[in-house]
Amino acid sequence: MPLFDFHVHPTLKCMFSETETKSSPWTDIDVKQIPWILRWCSDFEYILGSQANLRQLNTDGPDIICVAIFVPERGMTNNKLILKQAQGTLQKYLNPERLKKMNDETLKPYPDLVTEDLEVLLNAGSFGITDKKVKILLRDTVYDENDTSSMYVIFSVEGCHSLSSTLDKTRVSKNEILENLDEIAGKYPLVSVNITHLEQYPFCNHAYGIQFIANEDFRPTGNRISADGLDMIRHCYKRKIMVDVKHLSLASRRMLTEDIRHRLEFIPINQPLICTHAGFTGLSYKDIPDYMDYKAERKKNYSYILWGKPKKYGMLDFMTAFNPSSINLYDEDIMAILKSGGMIGLNLDKRILGYSEADGRPAAMNELAFEEEYISNAERDVYLTRRTIGKKLDDFHCITMQEVLQGGVVNPAVSFYHLCHFMSHILHFIKVVQEHSDYDIQKALTQICIGSDFDGLINPVWCCSTVLDIPSFKKAFTDTFMRYAHANRNIVALPAGFDVQQFARQLFFENGKNFILERLRIMYA
Repeated sequence: MPLFDFHVHPTLKCMFSETETKSSPWTDIDVKQIPWILRWCSDFEYILGSQANLRQLNTDGPDIICVAIFVPERGMTNNKLILKQAQGTLQKYLNPERLKKMNDETLKPYPDLVTEDLEVLLNAGSFGITDKKVKILLRDTVYDENDTSSMYVIFSVEGCHSLSSTLDKTRVSKNEILENLDEIAGKYPLVSVNITHLEQYPFCNHAYGIQFIANEDFRPTGNRISADGLDMIRHCYKRKIMVDVKHLSLASRRMLTEDIRHRLEFIPINQPLICTHAGFTGLSYKDIPDYMDYKAERKKNYSYILWGKPKKYGMLDFMTAFNPSSINLYDEDIMAILKSGGMIGLNLDKRILGYSEADGRPAAMNELAFEEEYISNAERDVYLTRRTIGKKLDDFHCITMQEVLQGGVVNPAVSFYHLCHFMSHILHFIKVVQEHSDYDIQKALTQICIGSDFDGLINPVWCCSTVLDIPSFKKAFTDTFMRYAHANRNIVALPAGFDVQQFARQLFFENGKNFILERLRIMYA
């Protein structure tokens, strides 16, 4: 079965190995090399293991994937946890000399690391691979659905810092980045750009998005989109390159969708909005104050938020929840993307999809499951829209740890609860569109696809822990979704004539394929 994936990192984990002994993007990472203590007490086996290497992606049909051009920020590569593991059994994949070269910029983000990463992706022969190949969807490339030996790729840039010669925030240059973007776009089908990623760069503020590494650099302190960021968006749009709203802070997203795109200079050049690897908050903007507990950090430029996790959908005797932190899409964000003619790729990270980890202890009565987030103090106005906050931080509106435990044991062999979180996203997507009677639900059902984020540093849902599980994941979805929708029929009704088999084909392949082939036609016109 062919797959479309809007956001995948098939070579990222090769980036940390030395050039002379480069680990192959065509083979699995040996998880036995992960120290036993990490495997025993954490999910690092699933985070660091191969979720989408090139052999896995090319097993069953000619996939179309959007490969993220990405260089990790300094907060990752120079982190104590990472550097410590580089001294142990993971050296084959996490080489200390390599990390040193990345951190002191002996190897520059661009061109060194990006160029090498593209060579690793495109040169199968250098790894002894002769029966499979990667094909770039260029102007004259025809997608052949019978070509099972090939995998078709297009590209995105995840974070403009990846196109800089330095990760030093005081020296990063907008002009250099745009020159390098033009160079990449002149060679490869570059369909989208994330202006920012996980660290604070001067182009725009970002959403807090990484929790297993503690670093001040990951905490947002900026304020919306800067003049340089505006120039980057303008430049992308003029080149018919889409802007991916993932990783933009909520205030930055709203500035883009509610202000910038309505300016006279942007109306003629606007491109569709996309979010390539999204989760939903389950909330509207107006609901934000009700689900948050705000704690100001007076000595810092950011504040700490605890979010109650809204519960809306469930089955049998358990409920699922959403992750309401602002890295995910609010209802208005969903509609802005759809109305722009864009596409949403659903992330397969279990935290992004709203799953809460049970820590093994009995849950206290009515103990809420919380999600942590840091927000910039300069952008508090988009959160604190009412004087009273936390009105819905109760067990009626938010999921409790007892309810999480009722979802049952969640492990790689028992993964139904994770599947339900994914299905809740589909139901919520339908519900949001139906609440906007001016938008065609049948059209909306063609504007959602998979954007797994596999082989990044995500913790995948265990109903689909690697891309090899996609066929069984699709079957489980197809077999179960109608029952799940029926159980929630008092909240949302499926569109008339809804065919789950047809929708599954669209969701896992056809929507993304059709969208990208049309975008390539427009880009190359």
